[in-house]
Parts: sequence; structure tokens; C-alpha cells
Amino acid sequence: MPLRSWHRTVGITATLALCACGGPDESDRYLLDFVYSSNTIRMTSDNTFELAPDSFVSSDDLFFTVETLTYRLADLRMDLSPAVRCEDYEEVLSPEMSCSNSVRRPGSDPLLDPTEDLPGVLHLPGPVEVGTGKRLSAGGKQVFIPRVSYPAIDTRWVPGTPEHPSFQLRARFTYQGNPHVLEFAFQSDESMRFEYRGVPLGLPEEFSEHPAAFGGNLEMDHWLEDIDISGCLATGDLTLDGNVLRLETGRGACAEAATKMRSSIQWSGDLFTGLRP
Repeated sequence: MPLRSWHRTVGITATLALCACGGPDESDRYLLDFVYSSNTIRMTSDNTFELAPDSFVSSDDLFFTVETLTYRLADLRMDLSPAVRCEDYEEVLSPEMSCSNSVRRPGSDPLLDPTEDLPGVLHLPGPVEVGTGKRLSAGGKQVFIPRVSYPAIDTRWVPGTPEHPSFQLRARFTYQGNPHVLEFAFQSDESMRFEYRGVPLGLPEEFSEHPAAFGGNLEMDHWLEDIDISGCLATGDLTLDGNVLRLETGRGACAEAATKMRSSIQWSGDLFTGLRP
């Protein structure tokens, strides 16, 4: 039985299985990555509860578990505060990541509040493909960034092709006692923003010297929350192709199912900070 968590239950994210990397002082750098997760909680067969970070739930409480999920991004940008200077992190930054310092806004009074400064920027051109079994890399290498505070990651979807779309998902579910699969994909060249949802938790001070990762997270909790999958299957407003469900075939009460899910995905960008082994 699936349950929705009342808050983000994991501060030091358990969804990461990232490799540890030696080298520079880990207190100065983050490994940059993109993941997906949820706060869904389910009841097990022995009536205990467990976190199901690879699952999401429809409005009728059907439970979907990700088999594969990939997404493609380009033009990744992260603002830096004026206190962060690129030259202080030359040994930390991956060569694929460009860095520009904060500058004074053109035409502003140099004696006025420093909030008039334009932020510095980290920029990774990409494209990158991330998701199930795919960690972020550029030029075949992991990407490292300064271990400072970032309010958001601004990026855009890579348009892709029907064979290699911007976003692609395959998730298994059970309907009327039988196993089925949801397949969903879309192409887009729109912008995408990852920013904190709720209170940023970060890492406790005692882990400040431990290898850590930072990046974007597609939070799956709300992807199907407005869609009654069982109801639409029962009325024929959604149909199965063998055991495969495709929301694009929806009509009637589920005519907008694919559009709703795509919109939910594009608004689900969160940020995470997690320990690396």
C-alpha cells in the first residue's frame, strides 16, 4: 500500500550510489550529478513501512516503480555569489566547466549596494544524458564544482529525436492483479530549472570534509497525482497495448493525461546534496 511522505524524509540522500574519488581536498568540491527520486513510502508484506525512492503513485493509488529513466540536458548554468572567485577554485573545477566572476551591473553606481552586482556563473555546455545507470560526465570524465551554495541550476532540454527523446521512462505497475508497464517519453527544447523545494537541508557540519555530491533531482512524487489510471482503464479512456500503457492514447477523462504528466515532470526539478561513499 503506497503512502505519500509528509516531508522530505532523507536529508543525506539515499538515492545516490556514486563512486568515491580521491584527489583534491574534498571540503572544497562537489561532484556534480543529476538523479531522480521520490518521498513515497510503502507498506511491506510484514506490515512495516519503507521508503520507495524509485516509485511514484497515481491519484487512484496505483504504484509505479521505475525500471529505466533517462533525460538529456544542455547549457547548464549555476549562479555564484560575489564572494566566490573563480581563481580560488582553479584546482577544483573540471576543465569542461567554465567559470566567470561576479561583475558590476552596467550603469550602476559603484558605491551602491553590492546586490547590484551581476552574479558569477558556472557553465557546462553539455549535452549530458543522465538517469538509470548514467552518471553525469563531460568528455568521459566526472564533473567537479566548488563546494559553495547554489540557489538553482538553470538548463534546457536537449530536443532529441523520437528514437532518442529528451525524456524517456519505463515503469512497472500492477493492474487487476496483472503486471503492466507504463512507457512515457517527450521531446522538448524548453528551459528547465532545478531549485530547492521546501527548506534546503544540506549536509550537517560534521560532514563538511566528507566527499559529497550536489546537483539536480527530478522529484517524482506528483507526476501522476491528478490522473486516475484505474478509472480511465475501466472506462476505456486509456487502453493497453498488450501489457503496455501509453498515456498519449488517452481520451475522455484522460485526454490530457500525457500533457499533465509532461508538465508535472518539467516542474519537478529539485536540488540535492548527498554524501559519496
